[in-house]
Parts: sequence; C-alpha cells; structure tokens
Amino acid sequence: MELRGVYIQLGILFVLILTGYVLGKIKLFNEQSNSVLSSFIVKVALPAVIVSSMCMPLTEEHLRRAFITMGLSILVYAVVFIIAWLVPRWISNNQSEQGILSFSIMFSNCAFMGFPVLGALLGDEAIFYVAIYNIIFNILVFTLGIKFLEKGKNQKNSFDIKLLINPGIIASLIGLIIFFGRITLPTFITGALDSVAGICTPLSMIVIGSMLSQMPIKEMFGEKKIYILSFIRLFLLPFMIFILLKVIMKVQDDWLIIIPVVVAGMPVASNAAMMARAYDSDAEFASQAVMITTLISCISIPVLIYFL
Repeated sequence: MELRGVYIQLGILFVLILTGYVLGKIKLFNEQSNSVLSSFIVKVALPAVIVSSMCMPLTEEHLRRAFITMGLSILVYAVVFIIAWLVPRWISNNQSEQGILSFSIMFSNCAFMGFPVLGALLGDEAIFYVAIYNIIFNILVFTLGIKFLEKGKNQKNSFDIKLLINPGIIASLIGLIIFFGRITLPTFITGALDSVAGICTPLSMIVIGSMLSQMPIKEMFGEKKIYILSFIRLFLLPFMIFILLKVIMKVQDDWLIIIPVVVAGMPVASNAAMMARAYDSDAEFASQAVMITTLISCISIPVLIYFL
C-alpha cells in the first residue's frame, strides 16, 4: 500500500495543531474563544459532518455488507466499552481523568484519519462502509461519550434520557433517514452541509493547539497516563479486535476485518478536546491525549497496515 497519503494527513493534523499553538501564544486565541469555538464545533460543525457523510447512494449490492458492517460495529464497540469502563480506574484516581481516558479508549479518530487510511488501503468504495461503521460511533459519542465526560460532576447514576436530545443524535437520525430512505437532497443543501463539515477537523485541530499553548511544554509531554492510553488505543485495541474477528469469529471477508481493526487503531478522536471543553471536563488532558496519540500513530499506523 502507498502510505504517502496517510503521512500527508498526519502532517496536515500537526500543521493545524501548530497553527493553533502559535495563535494561542500570540493571544489571538484565548480561553473564551476556545470555549465558543468548541461549542460551535460540537453543536454545529460535527452534526454537519454526520449528515454529510450519510448523503450517499445505497444500492442492493452494498446493502448486505452494510448491515454486516453495522453489526460488527455494534459488537466491537461493546467489547471496547468493557475496556473503556474498567481500565481507566487502574490508570488514574481522578474521576475527571478517568472520564477522559474512557472517552479516549472508546472513540478513535475514525473520520478524518480513518477515511483516508482505509481509502488508500482498500479504495474509494471503502469510504462507504466506514461511513456505515461510523453510525454507531455517532450515536454513542453523543450519549455514552457525554456520560464519560461528565464523570465526577455529581451526575445521576441512572441514564438520563435527555442525553438523547442533542445535535449529534438528531444529526444521526436525520442521516439515517436520508441514507436508508434514499433521499436526494438539493445541491445547495448538500453543498452547504459539505462546507460546514469541511471546517470541523481543521478548526478542531487549531483549537486543540490553542488549548495546548496554555500549558508548559514539560507538562504537555510529561503525563505518563497518556502514554499508557496510547499503548491501549494504538496497539492493544486493534490487536484484540483482530483476534476477535479473524481467530475467534473466523470472519472470511478481508474488508470486514480490516475496517474494524484499522478504525480501532486510530488515535483519539479529534473531537475529544472539543467535547471536553463543551461539557466542562478536563479539556487540557483531552488535548494531550489527542496530540500525543496522533504523534505516536505516525509509527503505529504503518506498522498496523504492514501486518494486515
């Protein structure tokens, strides 16, 4: 596989983070602007990404594999949830950090990183199945993900049905209706959605860089918990998912193995810091998780692809 495209995506991420870091250092971005932009990303730009990714044609030929892909997504996230629930308690005694670690283990950068990597590995058709695989991600990140981020804030132990009423879930429902209903939206609507969706990742990375600019360099790279998280996120999870699908379940379709394994091996979701800021969690700790796992993924992703 040609890895040039993968490294280009990684390079783009770090240039954007560096840009945000510089903007934060020169005070063009500050804590208040970071908070406003984080809210915009979580409540507007990210939902636009969700709806935009589901505006694609559905053919009978793709339907069977799409349903299998969604079923595997549910299974994989169920397995990862167990790890995300238990492991952070052994890594940190701080409940807020536990929530960030749970979120970071549970949710990978399956869109901005997963799409180009799997597109380069399997071809453009793979993007269709990654979008299907991400449906469960989109639902969980705005329910379970919020629950993780609110850990330590005296939240109720029972599930709050109000978590289901948020921009991410609404966008997911709209996307599902469009997708399975084979609805074709007017070009001016899809164009507007694509435009807003297009700013989500670059703006997220810039804001992450700005958040990191408020931390001393030593503190930025000196958190040992993040390196434990990186090992789990980038090496342990994809290995476990590979064993589950290939050895235990004996899945024969290579695509149905490669897609879940590669998604599992992506760095922490870039929206982790944005959502942490939006829900008053430890955004700096989340920013560290995004940056360091993305940095280490420059090594882990090529290794993962080599063994696949």
